[in-house]
Amino acid sequence: MSRVRLEHVGLTVSNLDQMVAFFTELLGFSIKARLQPFDPMAVAGITGVEGARAREVAYLTRGELTFELLEYREPPAQRSSLRPCDPGYMHWLVEVDDLTATATRAAQYGFVAVSTPYRIMLGPNAGKHGTYLRHPDGFSLEVIGSAV
Repeated sequence: MSRVRLEHVGLTVSNLDQMVAFFTELLGFSIKARLQPFDPMAVAGITGVEGARAREVAYLTRGELTFELLEYREPPAQRSSLRPCDPGYMHWLVEVDDLTATATRAAQYGFVAVSTPYRIMLGPNAGKHGTYLRHPDGFSLEVIGSAV
């Protein structure tokens, strides 16, 4: 088997400016690059979506983790209706000191809590609280921490 290296996690967004601000201001990421696609045909060629064209791409890093945020120009967007229990659904997790304050700040970027913070009773996160914060673009951020 050849060497495998995780380069980035891609996320399609409807408002690149808003999500860059979310990642940098709330999650502490740095902008590695923000650019127009070099090869306009690459997005359609790689994704297999005929006529797909990205308007702009941003790469955001924190430590060894990189997110690629893509805002598409074409074709018109379709909203995802996947639930967390549906195959193909994705989320990422952040651990915070103050879950309530984080959820409040995330709301400024469009995120909405999907549940009252749940107190975890067993396992490595016992005693902490957790919830999903859902964005209108269809993805979720799982937040675990103290519900201050």
